[in-house]
Amino acid sequence: MSRREFTKKTMREALSRSGYKCEAVGAMYGLEPGRRCNSDLAYGVEFDHIVLDANSKDNSLENCASVCIKCHRWKTANHDIPMAARTVRMQDKARGVKKKSQPIPANSTLRTREPRDPNKGLPPLPNRSLYEAKP
Repeated sequence: MSRREFTKKTMREALSRSGYKCEAVGAMYGLEPGRRCNSDLAYGVEFDHIVLDANSKDNSLENCASVCIKCHRWKTANHDIPMAARTVRMQDKARGVKKKSQPIPANSTLRTREPRDPNKGLPPLPNRSLYEAKP
């Protein structure tokens, strides 16, 4: 399932609501608790799902924040990606999906194939001295 984007109307309303200042607030965006970024969005704006889209499926104005690029990158790397991975792990556990089995160790008796000889089937090379005297 692909990620859903906000409508143009929702993005316009979020940008207007923000006063063209970054709406990122608190630790979720790498700021002190309760502190708002307030960076000018003239340098770049991104529209963030406050509650991860994969978890909420909510593209409403209430779940949309107009944030600066720096705050959005921080939240994506430090909050959204780990949260999405955790959600997938929990869903897999609930569905009974298990990890892949461990590979067979190299010294196992189950490993029967012999290493490949690159010279197999080729005639031997003639014996030559590494250093030949020049006449």
